[in-house]
Amino acid sequence: MWLKWLPWKYIVRKLAHSHGFLDPVHVLARVRSFSQPSEVQEPIELLRAGMILHTRGLMNSRAIQQNLDWVWPWWVNHQFDPEDPAFVPRAFSLTHINLTHRNWTALGVPDMSVYPLVDPGGGITPQVDGWTLEGWIVSDTGRFLVPSRLDSVHQYLGLEENLSVETLAEDQGMSLGSRAEVILDKGLPFCHIRYIGRS
Repeated sequence: MWLKWLPWKYIVRKLAHSHGFLDPVHVLARVRSFSQPSEVQEPIELLRAGMILHTRGLMNSRAIQQNLDWVWPWWVNHQFDPEDPAFVPRAFSLTHINLTHRNWTALGVPDMSVYPLVDPGGGITPQVDGWTLEGWIVSDTGRFLVPSRLDSVHQYLGLEENLSVETLAEDQGMSLGSRAEVILDKGLPFCHIRYIGRS
């Protein structure tokens, strides 16, 4: 109850000014004045989601910029490559977030709120807001087949037993196929991934 009496605007304003930022309360008031009066203000859920998204983007900017030789997910490899059509210049961008390849495919089973995501290169995120997993091939001669680094891969929707996403990556005589699906085991959903590689 006492939280209602706390001077939030004053605290936020002072905190912002002490770190050299504009007053966010004043900025939001100015933004509101651009449009017709509305019954509702900006949804707090969207502000919270935006803060989380850009906080992650700030961490990305620290990691990605100096380590582009690492193996990154599909969107990073394409969004940060100046020769790719998905390239986004980042000189004035404070945060590095996925702006170009947000076309994931969700997998799941009816009546379950758990759903893994498959990106356009076959990378799989088994849990929401989790890590992306990707299979690779390394040949005896040291050549790599990393699907997220290829210009294109073939992706299909499998409809045999369960709904699945099948991805086929081919390069220099090597191929890597993956099949991702959600299966139920004793009523619990599991992300099941199968890889078939050839070198």
